Amino acid sequence: MKKALLYFVLACIFYTGNAFSQSISLGLEGGVNIANVSITPDQTSNARTGVIVGGIVDINLSPTIAISPALRFNMKGFKTTVNGVTYTDKLNYIEIPALLKVKFPLTEVKPYLIGGPVVGFQISANEEQSNGTNSQTVDASSAYESIDFGLLFGGGIDFKVGAKTILFIQPAYYLGLSNIWKQSTAVTVKNNGFQITGGVKFNL
Repeated sequence: MKKALLYFVLACIFYTGNAFSQSISLGLEGGVNIANVSITPDQTSNARTGVIVGGIVDINLSPTIAISPALRFNMKGFKTTVNGVTYTDKLNYIEIPALLKVKFPLTEVKPYLIGGPVVGFQISANEEQSNGTNSQTVDASSAYESIDFGLLFGGGIDFKVGAKTILFIQPAYYLGLSNIWKQSTAVTVKNNGFQITGGVKFNL
């Protein structure tokens, strides 16, 4: 499953055939990620809010269908409280989404739907431990897998503001598919989160 997702992401990134070279948009995006995890066996966790920044490409296959790969920095993580101690795990990733984009054929304002796989490469993992009086931060990278796989799905709106300039806003939900916890085979931890990004794209 992991290999299949990775191959699909790479294929989408490198599939920029000559037939579509005149129909590509490049852009920048930024926003917030309200990140959390699902833990099995069930354990309550709270969200950690982080930022997302990166670059995107829209490869338009038709007026209504596009492939939209991206490269971005994404702050994930979660909070738990055990015996009066709050643990805030801060997990930062470089992500490569490869999304299918379905656009509604309007002119100046174009709603769209997106969905597809995401592969994330962990670049840091720290845990802040606090009892309300004292706190410390420790390196937690050895406790987590270095690669995360998941699905991103949502929608958005493109606003045409110039002959070659488009503004967009895009809410989406990330569903983690892989267990990122390495410390115990009896526990699984999977990333998830609601995110809102926006930015600007330029038609080439």
